Amino acid sequence: MKFCIRDDDTCYYTEPAVLESVFGDFWDEVPVTLACVPMASPDTDAMVEATEPVPMPIEENAALRSYLIERLEAGSIEIALHGYHHDTPGGRPEFVGGTGLARKVRDGRRQLEAVFDTDVRVFVPPHVRLANRGVRAVTGDGLDLVRGYGPRPRELQAHPKWWTTYTRFLAFHVRYRRRFRYPRVLDYGTHREIYSHRLNARTDMTWCKRAFDYIARNDGVFCLSVHANGLNERGQRKLREIVSYARAREPEFVTASEIFYSD
Repeated sequence: MKFCIRDDDTCYYTEPAVLESVFGDFWDEVPVTLACVPMASPDTDAMVEATEPVPMPIEENAALRSYLIERLEAGSIEIALHGYHHDTPGGRPEFVGGTGLARKVRDGRRQLEAVFDTDVRVFVPPHVRLANRGVRAVTGDGLDLVRGYGPRPRELQAHPKWWTTYTRFLAFHVRYRRRFRYPRVLDYGTHREIYSHRLNARTDMTWCKRAFDYIARNDGVFCLSVHANGLNERGQRKLREIVSYARAREPEFVTASEIFYSD
């Protein structure tokens, strides 16, 4: 099986010390996919406190930029795209209620690739929510998706693979509901997807370990979703607990893009 960690909301307002305190003990062995917000807006609802009156480019935080480049060179992280402003236009997630989504994907991806001199191949939707326009924007730029939980909202796509893949996924959901996530990569023809297991201070660790064991039995993909910016000490202890649990069972520790591109 494969094991990966996805962390959301790294942006201009993220302090390197936060990432170091949450992941520093293990990310040289267990790499982390950092889903980054290129231009955090004044009204962003990412787990940060925005203090500037204009959208702030992630690279304007020089300490963060240097730190992430260092971690990239060490192989501790990869960079993924996490929206553009991470705001809520009209009270809805950015890639549900926003406009200019294709441009935001294109510009955000190019920005992150230029700043960190790396390839960006994965998109993580803010609030793990996408409208049809959002899916088209993401897949139009050749990115794959890391999602959260469940079959809704599900965006209808005009591709032959969509019908067979979604039918298989929906049948799985009807059987297992919230007990388990789909254990393998879903290929929709236009793009591929994996699903995540959210971890925070309130996570039931019995459920989390049971989910890990289910995916291990099916030789699948276990993706853990966290928010370092909002993870308190209790949440950090739970993160270390599941990482230790995984280490004892010797999965292949990978980044999100390696799940899609390893074969």
